[in-house]
Amino acid sequence: MSKKTFFKRAALTLVASLGLGFVSVPSSQAAIVSSSLTLSAATASVTVGDTATGTWTTKWSVDTYTTFTSAGGAGDSVTVRYTCDAPVGASCPAIQGRQTPSSDTANIYINEGRTLVNAALASNPSPWINIAPSALNGWADSATLGAGVSARSVVSYKAAQFSKAGTYTYTFYLVGVTGAAIAGTSTTWTVTATAPSTTAASIRTSYLAPTEAQANYWRYGPSGARAIDDTSRDSSVVAAAGTASSSTLAAVLYVVPANSAGDTRVAVGSGFLPVQDTLTATITGAGTISADAGTTKAASATMNVSSYGYDSMQYAGESLTVYSNGTVGVGTIVLKNSAGTTLLTKTVTFTGPAASAQVSISDTYSALPATGTGSINLVARVFDGTTHSTANRLGAGTMYVFSSDTKVVSAGATLYSNASTQYQTSGRCGNTSGQWASNVLTCALTIADTGTASIYLADSWNVTAATFVTTAIVITVSGNKINTATVAFDKATYKPGEVAVITITAADIAGRNFGHHGTTRLASAFTKVTSTPELANSANFNGTQTGSGNTYSATAFQAFADGAVETRVVVMPSYDVDVTYTLEWNKFGSTTGELMTASGTAKVVSPTTAAQNAAIAASQAAADAATDAALEAIDAANAATDAANLAAEAADAATVAAEEARDAADAATAAVEALATEVATLMAALKAQK
Repeated sequence: MSKKTFFKRAALTLVASLGLGFVSVPSSQAAIVSSSLTLSAATASVTVGDTATGTWTTKWSVDTYTTFTSAGGAGDSVTVRYTCDAPVGASCPAIQGRQTPSSDTANIYINEGRTLVNAALASNPSPWINIAPSALNGWADSATLGAGVSARSVVSYKAAQFSKAGTYTYTFYLVGVTGAAIAGTSTTWTVTATAPSTTAASIRTSYLAPTEAQANYWRYGPSGARAIDDTSRDSSVVAAAGTASSSTLAAVLYVVPANSAGDTRVAVGSGFLPVQDTLTATITGAGTISADAGTTKAASATMNVSSYGYDSMQYAGESLTVYSNGTVGVGTIVLKNSAGTTLLTKTVTFTGPAASAQVSISDTYSALPATGTGSINLVARVFDGTTHSTANRLGAGTMYVFSSDTKVVSAGATLYSNASTQYQTSGRCGNTSGQWASNVLTCALTIADTGTASIYLADSWNVTAATFVTTAIVITVSGNKINTATVAFDKATYKPGEVAVITITAADIAGRNFGHHGTTRLASAFTKVTSTPELANSANFNGTQTGSGNTYSATAFQAFADGAVETRVVVMPSYDVDVTYTLEWNKFGSTTGELMTASGTAKVVSPTTAAQNAAIAASQAAADAATDAALEAIDAANAATDAANLAAEAADAATVAAEEARDAADAATAAVEALATEVATLMAALKAQK
């Protein structure tokens, strides 16, 4: 041994014994002359129950050449150890390390058990090695080095399942073969664990329905198949206000909460935590609420909500039920979280007693069936005021039907006869299950005789005590025997094979249109229906007849709506022909079998025939026009001749008139001359007398 080596080792031993942090190296090992420990990040943030990860890199070098083998040798090594401070009441998760061969790791011997289980299979990576804090075994790396050559080891590490929110401070450091810490290698890793955000900051979806079954189905679906982030489904709930002493269920509300990030669940470790919270529910205006299925009803309730699916429900009181309390108006429901933030607002409308109604009849013009009685429907929307809005519409209660003639139309046995009015209470409606559906009342009315009847709806069996009586709807019931009928084609002329519509109109003995009876044909209305020549039924279009009797030759009658008309669709023959469609029926009241008939006719004209007819018509029209022109020319010539004759006669008359005028002038001249002579004679006589 040289003096230089001796003094160097003695100095290192002295330094180690003085506690200066250098490794005490036995004489058989080389001395570590440089070392470092660095982390990929000094901090990490996780959610409670989750895992924090990072990497560390160690570097070191020795002063002489050494060799290390798995069988043992004089190699040099460093070990990573750590300590940890945890929040009060918690402990630090142990560090786990894993190393994979890479270009970042050089000149070290990777211990057996740390390598890839099967390098060819990505599903078999290097195992995670558990490292207890301050353990003597730590994470050791051994080097095969030459003098002045550095070793480098890169290790992935993680800490899993932080149990409590707070700050966890890990201190990593290197130790040499003597187990003493190597000065200057200490570094910290601070992990901040926060509690998972599982409190409600909003409502992802809500489900408001008038029944528990409907709300539960919307929330969870059949057997819980519905996704937790499905679309909200809310009914416009309208319920009767009732009385304070007879509270009834009006609505059921389910909600799915979400956290501040809008998520309904939070990833923690290898699983998820639901968002769940306790909310305060209040109702103002009308109604009360309950979170214990109606055991306690009040203006407020504590509602436990969770984003769990059907198979994981953990809360009692997860649904909010709404009840009537006798107050008419709107109940406004508000859900708030523990911070007082409003998450959801819903409304339920409570209606008062019936005050008005809108009424319609399914068929105001009907016919008696061939046998027995028939039926039509009265449909009513009943309101608690004169405003006919959805919010004022009732969905329950007993109404009463009045008929001016219960022999014609009735709703059951007559309950009360209002002798001083035209009304007779025909029966109740709304007191039987199934008559109310979606706030619409449907009452079946019986038709039993021909004639007319005025139908009314009221909220009392006695009209004088009723709050309201609707205006009359007049129902006309025709007979089931035809007295008169007509047949008409929809056109006068058809092309071969063209579809034609035949319309039949019928009336009973009272002249009433022969109406239909619901969707039922009046069988045997006619004794015979014929066509000359035979027609074919349309394969693509139907008339008003239904079922297997939908043929052009059907003897049944089935009118369309209230028009008392029936249509039959046929295909016209494929050749030129005149078509006649004829109905026969027994004359009403005849005891001798006298028959009545009604017919309609149309022509089938082919395009060729139509063209020929058009040409003939055009030729005839041209000939007629030429004849008319010639006659007009003759008339014009005759008129000219007459005019010339008249002119000649006028000239002769003028000549005669001129001659007569000349003669008159000559006579006048002679008369003047004679008068002058006479005057001269008289003047001469006068002068002679003087």
